[in-house]
Amino acid sequence: MSIPTRGEYPPNWEEIARKIKEKNGWKCERCGHSHDPKNGYCLTVHHLDGDKSNCEEWNLCCLCARCHLHMQHIDIYQGWLFPELHSKWFKPHLEGWMRARKERNEKKKLHSAT
Repeated sequence: MSIPTRGEYPPNWEEIARKIKEKNGWKCERCGHSHDPKNGYCLTVHHLDGDKSNCEEWNLCCLCARCHLHMQHIDIYQGWLFPELHSKWFKPHLEGWMRARKERNEKKKLHSAT
């Protein structure tokens, strides 16, 4: 079951997506294939949490169209609970999500204490 998409792309989405692709050497993070649109490997940038407005680096992964379609059908929130099960390419995204979640929880505690 895939997670629902929400939010809107920011006005500078093309620039953000290009930077993510450049950061990954214009290769798919999941399968390692180079950007090759003629053969079905057009690079895209996927929002792991489904929120198009969340452009935190941990949430954005550079995927070829094939891998992007595969990832859209995975509920990543089920997998967050088991970091040892994730492949090497996904671990930096997971670690970023865990940091962001911890920071969000700490902010909530501060607000509730005041």
